[in-house]
Amino acid sequence: MERLQSTSPEARRDSPGGEVASNPGRRIRLLLGGATGSGKTDLAIAVAERKGWEILSCDSGQARVGLEIGTASPTAAQRARVAHHGLGVLAPDAPDSVGDFLQRARDLLAAPGPDLVAVGGTGQYLSGLREGLDAAPVSDPDLRATLEERLRTEGAEALHAELEARETPPHDARTNPVRLLRALEKSILRERGAFGEAIPALAPNAPAFALSWPREVLHRRLAERLDLMLDSGWQAETARLRMAGIPLDAPGLRSIGYAELWDVPWEAPVPGSVREAILVRTRAYARRQETWLRNRLHAEFLDATLGEDALVGRILSSLEPS
Repeated sequence: MERLQSTSPEARRDSPGGEVASNPGRRIRLLLGGATGSGKTDLAIAVAERKGWEILSCDSGQARVGLEIGTASPTAAQRARVAHHGLGVLAPDAPDSVGDFLQRARDLLAAPGPDLVAVGGTGQYLSGLREGLDAAPVSDPDLRATLEERLRTEGAEALHAELEARETPPHDARTNPVRLLRALEKSILRERGAFGEAIPALAPNAPAFALSWPREVLHRRLAERLDLMLDSGWQAETARLRMAGIPLDAPGLRSIGYAELWDVPWEAPVPGSVREAILVRTRAYARRQETWLRNRLHAEFLDATLGEDALVGRILSSLEPS
């Protein structure tokens, strides 16, 4: 079966004279977050157009090729307005981490080009740009595979007990298998004493903003967007991933909705129970995103009901001169 391969559509935006825009020493000038479906991509594009900047995607799902519909990746029309970086650079089953993302961002900053707006819904990516990353234990794919198999056979409680005997577990390790696996893996690797390179903060002084909607308005936006994604072929996208041999437990398929749609025939109507399950998970994810942006990134929340012009004006007023 043909496998999906990663691509890297890192198009440069040409200057009016036809030459590639060049500005050695590019910087990340702005961090922009918000709950999924809040409209942060459109706002980032509006700011980038005003300033002649480009966009760095901070979305772990949109970094995967083949998941464009289910992760609401920027459309071709949006990408045509402003060059985007970090979209479709990984296969659905490729490993990834905050450190990997920061290294990709580091490489981007080392290349000539316009300054950047960092925008996305993965809070750890945004806070990684602000804070950097301490030297971490060198990853071991064999250890991770062993722990994943143990999670399947022994259960989360057994692994949580082992982690608890080693160190204080993260507060959500008992209910979040991904966090549990990461914490136990890091604990074992720290014991081995092999550490990789620390990554410095890449945008330590960039202002951070987040879009905020009244809860009922955001929920309506999420429902409308979900219906649009389903009408745009999300079931067929999921079926292509399955037929390409991508396993459901691949890292990229942790994005909301793929598990719910996995066994729904692509040509059949989506059952109401599946649609509702996706919505419930999406709303919960939106709440977690807002909590992270408020408590970890300390972003300034902007009232999205004020409209694009007012939002762009507030953001531009906070920026230091170029």
